Amino acid sequence: MNISTASVTVRFGAVAALQDVSLEIPSGERRALIGPNGAGKTTLFDVITGARRPTSGRILLAGADVTPLSTWRRARLGLARTFQRSALFPTLTTAENLALAVRARMQTGWRIWPSRMERTVAMEVSSRLRAAGLAALAQRRAWTLAHGEQRALEIELALASQPRLLLLDEPMAGLSGEERQAAVARLRSLPPHVTLVLVEHDLDVVFAVAQRISVLDHGVLIADGTPAEIRADHRVQEVYLGRAD
Repeated sequence: MNISTASVTVRFGAVAALQDVSLEIPSGERRALIGPNGAGKTTLFDVITGARRPTSGRILLAGADVTPLSTWRRARLGLARTFQRSALFPTLTTAENLALAVRARMQTGWRIWPSRMERTVAMEVSSRLRAAGLAALAQRRAWTLAHGEQRALEIELALASQPRLLLLDEPMAGLSGEERQAAVARLRSLPPHVTLVLVEHDLDVVFAVAQRISVLDHGVLIADGTPAEIRADHRVQEVYLGRAD
């Protein structure tokens, strides 16, 4: 699903968190959104998902203006998001968390193992546990999982909705090197029709995953291009990457 932000501005009083931000992300692209803390990255995610209304500007999904739509209506169109903080059901097991996500997509009610759908749900949960590297942790309560395991589960929960547009907000935060490699491999395995927008501070991950990179600074889009173009952009070097001596 392609996404466009058209001259999006968000103001908090006299402060502009986003200022006239226009992006075009075609269907199936892997896009990274980078910038220093406070650049407006999470605010832009909030506007795209409907968690926050822009002061001005529009959000278009698949060519349709969704600016007035609620968060849940945008989710129904195929948008999924993860957050910087954990959004799991802590007392449910890993498998039960995934089962809820699968059944929410299937709209089959809220009992975890309904008899009629048991086989279908169980097979998908098992497949997703293996894909996320969590099969051995299926019966562990979510609150007992290590941080990296929780992040892997959160990504898989978002994928369980079979999104057309997936927004990941700092998915690598707090992960070990090995966990980051596993997460990158999972993102690279996404179906080609899924559009991925990634907010991430780990530039090694950004350059490994993204086809294009957009850079925000103080709410302003200062650069947009391929990884090679962003590496060579002097404004990005000064604002975010750091200029070499």
